[in-house]
Amino acid sequence: MTVVCDTSSVPAEDRAEFWVTASSELFVPLECTPHDPTSFRGVLQAGTVGPLALSRLEVSPHTVRRTRNLADGTKGDRYKLSLLLGGDALVLQDGREAALRPGDLALYDCSRPYTIEGASGFRMLVCVLPHGVIGLVPEHIARMTATRLSGDRGIAWVFAPFLERLADLAIRDAVPADQHRVVESVVDLVESLCASAIGSGSGRRSSSRTELLLRARAYAEAHLGDPTLAPGDIAAAVHVSTRYLYRLFEDDGSTVSGWIRERRLERCRRDLADPSQRDATVTSIGARWGLTNPGHLSRLFREAYGASPTEYRAGRPDVVR
Repeated sequence: MTVVCDTSSVPAEDRAEFWVTASSELFVPLECTPHDPTSFRGVLQAGTVGPLALSRLEVSPHTVRRTRNLADGTKGDRYKLSLLLGGDALVLQDGREAALRPGDLALYDCSRPYTIEGASGFRMLVCVLPHGVIGLVPEHIARMTATRLSGDRGIAWVFAPFLERLADLAIRDAVPADQHRVVESVVDLVESLCASAIGSGSGRRSSSRTELLLRARAYAEAHLGDPTLAPGDIAAAVHVSTRYLYRLFEDDGSTVSGWIRERRLERCRRDLADPSQRDATVTSIGARWGLTNPGHLSRLFREAYGASPTEYRAGRPDVVR
């Protein structure tokens, strides 16, 4: 549903309070200090796309603060991605400052204090995303908050016009029916922006999805023998969230648990077919690869290869695959 706040609808002496009340309800509780209370004016339009809240605002010179008391005392489990459309703005958080020019983006975390300084007034588009929809580890995102993401190159150059168009649709309540795909696209682009900024800031090339998937598989492969191996362990090893790990595997046409199961069964199959391991029991081979329940192993093996482990070993006494 579209929300519109226009301070011209209230007396001049009430405009700053009207603005901070509307913006605090839409975003998170904030403090607002107009540079000139007598001439302060702001217009705010907003809409939603699934879990994303998009807004477009035009406001005269002022300072916005999410203070330590507000951050500690009110819910702020969301990120704000701002695209400057006109004027100048300074975003401060985590000891960094991002001086934005039109077309630039910056991300900041509402769970911690931040300041936005608009010395000359500005027009801005803001996309609010819940922490949970971003697949990168929060500690990593904290490395690039209040970092200027130049809108004249790279992912930001592609993302900015897409975000403007989406905000326009959200404000007009004209979002397409397949909005879940739109949300996925926004999240993917935000994650790419963050990964790029984190990588450049650390002096290393950021990891692509393919590289992350390969690293996740390599870790899982090296720990197949651990029966307690879980997606959370793999995600922590490659520094992504569990949700993002699931998406990496899904994009490749598999699931984390399914891929682990297939690799464990393949390792069991190879050992069962190896003549040098004829003295190893089926149970010990299964346990070697994290399948500690003999009945479970037998059922999974039959589903995968059409025979029980014992039948498979008897039928291929001298074949190593």
